[in-house]
Amino acid sequence: MALCLTSPARAAPPDPGFHMGVVSERPGYPDLTLEQYQPFHRYLTERLEAQGIPVGKLVVAAQLADMRQRIERGEVDLLLESLVSTLILERQTNRIHPALLAWRKGQRQYRTLFFTRKDSPIRTLADLRGKRIVFESKRSTSAFFIPSITLENAGVALVPARTDPIPQQTSSYVFAGSELNQAYWVGRGKAEAGAFNDGDWKSTPEAIRKDLRIFHTTPPILRYIASYREGLPPEDRDATTRILVKMPDTETGRAALAKASHITRIEPLTDTDRAQIEQWRHTLAAHDY
Repeated sequence: MALCLTSPARAAPPDPGFHMGVVSERPGYPDLTLEQYQPFHRYLTERLEAQGIPVGKLVVAAQLADMRQRIERGEVDLLLESLVSTLILERQTNRIHPALLAWRKGQRQYRTLFFTRKDSPIRTLADLRGKRIVFESKRSTSAFFIPSITLENAGVALVPARTDPIPQQTSSYVFAGSELNQAYWVGRGKAEAGAFNDGDWKSTPEAIRKDLRIFHTTPPILRYIASYREGLPPEDRDATTRILVKMPDTETGRAALAKASHITRIEPLTDTDRAQIEQWRHTLAAHDY
């Protein structure tokens, strides 16, 4: 299996051909990411090479900073990532830009839900001042970036949970590592509130969810994005797009998509999608992400 794992300390040697890149959702387990995306990479490789376009190894970066380095060196031609992470990399490098939308876990777009215990006095975002909120992980779009920006816009600053006592007008935050843990922690009183997307809310076991209550919902955000490198030859870009869009038409393609983080299909961005992306560009710039 072909894998090019990167780290800030040591870059992989140059590898010719078209390169697809992903960032590991679990940095300490690159083999898991390889297992997820290898069928997708193989599917793309076979079809691009049949059209005379050579394909290099799958690039798996441990962190966004690693992926930034590879993009800056022109070593990633196709990136699959969440919208916020994509826009952060776009802003940092100006060398990769959104082109396609990927449905993931049955969602074209999703919203972040803020939740608390049913018996909690929390009713608004302002009520989180002086309270603790639990997020999933530092690179989660719906369970960190979006709720963080939402709280800042509401005038509620965030500080790490180790800050004691919690300064006025702020909310302290911790990471639980998974959406299920977030819900469990709030239900058990380890944090006064949590935030993740509406799909995670639906998948939370009823035994835990019955004790929780949603008190704020954000506007929608596109679920997952495929981006191309600036300067990629048009023929390579067009051939790749045709292959990606038609993947659900075959059993092998559907299986490869499903294995790759539960993607169901990939489609061109609409004008509405592009307008939403532009709004998020401005939002992230205003918050210096």
